[in-house]
Amino acid sequence: MLSKLIKMNFSKIAVVLLLVTASAHSQKIFFKKLKTEDVKSDPGMVWQQFGPGMSGNNKSAFWHPNDPKALYISPNMGNSYASFDGGHTYQTVLDEDASNVKTGLRGPNEFGDMDFSRQSDYFGFSTDLKLKGLYVTGNKGKTWVPHKVSAKTFGKAYLASVAVDPKDDNVWYVGAGRMGYIGKILFSKEKPHGTYTDDGSQQKIWKSTDKGQTWLLIKKGLHLKAEVQKIIVDPVNSEVLYVSTNYGFYKSTNGGKSWNQKTKGLDTDVIRYLTIHHDKNTGKRTLFLIGSVEWEADGKTMKDSVGGVFKSTDEGESWQKINGDLALDLTQFSKDKNIKKGYYNNLAYYLGVKSKEAVEKFPELPKSITQRFTQISVDPNDVNNLYLINMYSNASRNNFAPGSMWRSKDGGKHWYITFRNGKRWNKGKDIAYWKSRNNPIGTNVSYLHLNHWENRDDYDRKACNFAKFNADGTILHAQVAKISLMSYDKGETWIDIDDVQTNPNEESYIGAGNSNMPGHGFYQDSRFPGKVYCMAGENTLWVTNDETSSKRPDGQSATFHNLIGAEASLSAYAIHPKDVNKHYAMFFRQHERGSLMRSTDGGKHWERHGTAIPKWEIKAYSGDQPVHQLNLIFDDGNPEIMYFNVPKSGRSMEYVGNSEVGFGVHKSIDGGATWKQTNTGLPDNPDVSTVRKDPNNPNVLYATVQGRKGGLFKSENKGESWKKVSGTIKIAANTGINDIHFAKDGNIYITAGFKTEDMDNGGLWMSEDNMKTWKRIFDYPWVNRVEVAKYDTNVILISTLPNNAVKGRNAGTYLSKDGGKNWIKINKGNGQSDRINDIAIDYTVPGKYYVSTYGSGFYVTKE
Repeated sequence: MLSKLIKMNFSKIAVVLLLVTASAHSQKIFFKKLKTEDVKSDPGMVWQQFGPGMSGNNKSAFWHPNDPKALYISPNMGNSYASFDGGHTYQTVLDEDASNVKTGLRGPNEFGDMDFSRQSDYFGFSTDLKLKGLYVTGNKGKTWVPHKVSAKTFGKAYLASVAVDPKDDNVWYVGAGRMGYIGKILFSKEKPHGTYTDDGSQQKIWKSTDKGQTWLLIKKGLHLKAEVQKIIVDPVNSEVLYVSTNYGFYKSTNGGKSWNQKTKGLDTDVIRYLTIHHDKNTGKRTLFLIGSVEWEADGKTMKDSVGGVFKSTDEGESWQKINGDLALDLTQFSKDKNIKKGYYNNLAYYLGVKSKEAVEKFPELPKSITQRFTQISVDPNDVNNLYLINMYSNASRNNFAPGSMWRSKDGGKHWYITFRNGKRWNKGKDIAYWKSRNNPIGTNVSYLHLNHWENRDDYDRKACNFAKFNADGTILHAQVAKISLMSYDKGETWIDIDDVQTNPNEESYIGAGNSNMPGHGFYQDSRFPGKVYCMAGENTLWVTNDETSSKRPDGQSATFHNLIGAEASLSAYAIHPKDVNKHYAMFFRQHERGSLMRSTDGGKHWERHGTAIPKWEIKAYSGDQPVHQLNLIFDDGNPEIMYFNVPKSGRSMEYVGNSEVGFGVHKSIDGGATWKQTNTGLPDNPDVSTVRKDPNNPNVLYATVQGRKGGLFKSENKGESWKKVSGTIKIAANTGINDIHFAKDGNIYITAGFKTEDMDNGGLWMSEDNMKTWKRIFDYPWVNRVEVAKYDTNVILISTLPNNAVKGRNAGTYLSKDGGKNWIKINKGNGQSDRINDIAIDYTVPGKYYVSTYGSGFYVTKE
C-alpha cells in the first residue's frame, strides 16, 4: 500500500514538473516571437477610448466620395480614425499590433489625401503628410496598409494627392509635394512659392492603369519646381485632368501625357487649394481655386497685390476673380490689441522683419486688405454656395482675425462670416461695421465640455482649419482648435458632437473615440472607490464615474474638472493622506506651469500653494517646452514632507516633449510651500523616471534613473542622499531602470530597457527576497511601466515601448494572471499601443485596466 502511495506521489510530482517545464518552454517561445515577429493581441480584450472627444488640433479630414456617413480624420498627435455614422463615433484605423508608428507599418500617421473607387466603396488609396509612400485599403478605410509594390517608384518623395478615374478604378494618379501640409508651409515675400518645400518631391506626377501595380511618371510641361496640391480627374471626360501646384495651375487633355499651364485671368501661379463642382443634371463643371494672397506697400500702410479666390466655368481654360467684398477695413479694429498684433505678426513674417519694424514702417492699418485663405469648399448641391477658411491663431504667422470661415451664397459676389463665436458678435461697437457689410451677427456655435469657450474672447483666438461637405451635401464638417463641429443647415449653426453629456447637471461626458488629447497618467486613492483621476495635457483633469448614456451605451464616462479656469496641462495629482479635502495638482506647461496648486474643499476651489519649479523661459514657435513633474507623494508619517520627480527624457517615455529644467528628485518639508532638489548621489542631470516610498520604512525612498549611468537608487534618509542598489546594476545594463512597484504580498518589481537597449537586455524583473536576488519574468528589451493588482497579486499589467533592436515590434500592454508565468498581449482597439506613458489596474473593480497614451487620451478595458 505504501509503495503505491509513493508511486502516486511521484507521478503527481512528475506531472507538475512536466507542466512547469512546458509552461517555461512556451514562455521562451512567446518572448522569442515578441522579438522576431508581430504577435497578435488576445481578441477577448478590447480597449475602449474614454475622456473627451477630439480635444486636440486636427487639419486632416476627408469624407468618402460615395458614402455620406463615412468620415476619415487624422488629428496631429499621430492618430488616424474612421467614422461610419457621420462623426458620432470613431474607431482607429491603425494596426495595433504592427511595429511602431514611425515605421509606417501601422498605417497613415496623418492623412494627406485619399480617394476611393466609384465602382467599389471598399477600394481606395491614401497619402500621408509625414510618412513617405502610398497606403491602400480594401475594407472601406477601416484599415490601411503600405502599398509596397509602389515603394520603389515613389522613392523618397512626399506624396500630396491621389485621385482615381471616376469611370475606371484601374486608373489612378499620384502627385508629390508638401503643399498640403498647411500646418507647416508658409508663404513670405522672399519665398512666395512656399517655405516648406522638398526637392525630392518636385515635378512628379505618376499614373497607373492597373490599380497601382505599376506607375509611369508623367511630368511633361510641369515646372521644374512644381509641388502638387491637388489632382482632379474631370468627372465627364476622364482624359481631362486638373492640377494645382505652387508653380501654377495645369491642365491635361490627354490623360496626363502632357501638361499645359493655364494662366488666363490668374494673377498668381501659387495655387494653395483647388476644388470642383459637378452638376450631375447638366454635366457642367465649375472649378474654384485659391491663389496665394500677396500684399504691397501703399504709403504708410499695405494693400492687396495679387491672389484671392478664382472661378472657372470653362474647364480651367480661363479664370475670373471672385473676391467680391472679402477685403476687410482693419481701421475699424484699431483699438483691438489682438487683431492689431495678429496683423502685424503676419505682416512682419511676410516682409521678413520684426513686428516692431513692421509697425514702424507701416503704422497705419489698411482700409482694404484680404486675408490669406487656405481652403475653399463648394456645396455639392449648389455651385453658388461657397466657403472659405481663414486659418489663424493669436500667435500665428499664417493669418489674422477676425473671420474664421467665410460664406458666399451668390457665387462670390458677397461674402460674410458664417462661423461666429465671440463677445463682439453680440454687442459692442463692431456690430455697426458688420451690419454695414450685411454680415449676420450673433454667436452661432455651441460647445459641450469646452462650453466656457463660447464668447470667451472678443473674437475666437483660434480659427477653423477646414470646412468640408460629405458626399450628399447634408453635413458640413469643420474643426476649430480642439473641437470638431458639424453643421446640418449649411453653416447657419454649428454643434459639437464629439461628446455626449451624461448628466445635464455635471460636466460628465462620453467621448466619440476620436481623441487627440495628450494623456499624462493616472492617480487612484482607495478612499475614493470607482474614481480614477486621469491627468491630461491641455485638458487638465478627467475623473471616471459610472454615468451612462443611451446614445453611447457601452462608453466609459468621465467628469471634466477645469481646476484653474484656464487651459492647463496636468502632470501630477495627489490627495493628502490624512485629510481627504486637501487635493494637490502640478502642471507641466501652459497656465500655472511649475506651480503646486492646492484645494482645501475636495477639489472645488484651487489656489497657488507653492512653486515647485520656478517659471522657465518659453521661446516662441519652439514646441511645447514642458517640465514633467511626476509621482507627487507624501511621507505618510509626516505629510508635510512631499516628493516628486522630473524626468529629463520625457518624450522617450511618450510624454509631450522632453523636460526643460529641474531634472531629478524634489522635496518639500513644509507641505509643498517651498521645494529643493535632492539629487546628491544621483548622476548629473539625473533622468529620474519614478520616485517611490518603501511601504515598510518611511525613511526609505527609491528612484529609478534612466540612461547609461542610471539604475535603481535608494535613499535611507528621506531623499537627502542616494546610493545605487548594487544588485540591479546588471539589470540596468546600458540604459538604466524605468519603474519600480511594491506589491501587497511583498514582492518587488522593476522594469528595464530603452529604445537603444540590446535585444537580450531589459525586461520585467521580480524579487521575492527584498532585492537580494532578481528573476526576469518578462523578456523584452524595453519594458516601461508595471502595476500589480491590489486585490490579487497574481494580476500583473505592464507596458512596453518600441525597441530598435527588435525593429519596433510588439510595443503595447501585456497581462499576466498567474504572477508572471504566462502573458497575453492586449493591444486591440488602441491605435497608440506603441505610445503608452502610463497604466493602471482599478483598485476595486477586478479585471478593469487603464492606459494613458501620448496623443489619444485614455483607454479602458474589462475582462
